[in-house]
Amino acid sequence: MGSKVIVMTPEKHDRIFSITSHLPHLIAYNLVKSAQDFEKKQNYDLIKFSAGGLRDFSRIAASNEIMWRDIFFNNSNNISKAIDLFIKNLTAFKNDINSKNNKSILKKLIQTKRVRSKIIKLKQDINKPDFGRN
Repeated sequence: MGSKVIVMTPEKHDRIFSITSHLPHLIAYNLVKSAQDFEKKQNYDLIKFSAGGLRDFSRIAASNEIMWRDIFFNNSNNISKAIDLFIKNLTAFKNDINSKNNKSILKKLIQTKRVRSKIIKLKQDINKPDFGRN
């Protein structure tokens, strides 16, 4: 299957996966919830306009709710720290957008784009758009 076993302490596992797995799932659930709230408040049929981003997040948010509740509760300390870091970075993006700070936002976008290249290089995914249509 191509997987590699890496031995680590349970504490290290929980810290790492709070950022690489648990926070992305929480963000997906929250983004879909935000879309639902927006749809209800604005009285729009939002889902028919969902593009790739919302579609991809909704796939993650369709994960088993009991399992994710248990993960969130059992790793709450690390996930709370991950949420704090996410809020800090989200606030910085918001400030860049509101102040139209071209240099700062482009730097963030370019730096974060490199993560995708690293994922491809490490063979954790392929460099081919899927768009869920195959």
